[in-house]
Amino acid sequence: MKAASLYVLTAVVTGLYSFHDLMSGVWGAPVNLLSCSALLGSAILTAAAILVIFRPRTAARIGLGGSVLVWVFYAPLIVVRCLMPFTTCTELRSLMSFREYVPLAGILAGPFLLVVCTVSSARSVLSAPEPS
Repeated sequence: MKAASLYVLTAVVTGLYSFHDLMSGVWGAPVNLLSCSALLGSAILTAAAILVIFRPRTAARIGLGGSVLVWVFYAPLIVVRCLMPFTTCTELRSLMSFREYVPLAGILAGPFLLVVCTVSSARSVLSAPEPS
């Protein structure tokens, strides 16, 4: 049950942030393919959360694949945020002052949840074999 809640929470936080990023396309911005891969990864994490009740090891494999797809979006994001700390602080202050909580949660909680979800999935995949 712990893995299912972790998959769902990670999928919701990263999926909402990816969807929020894709919604700039409504005003004519080009579609970011990295956001599309992260949205697909979030959907796969949701499927893994449903499957973890019946087949935990298979769900861990699927969850690991979903985590990798979400990492495609978050890894460059983390690198850019670490290389430009003053811009990141300014952006976080701006998001807090305008009460934009979805991108704020995606920037602050998304990477942490993604690391925990990836480690949990990898540990489940590498654990003892599943009985047939």
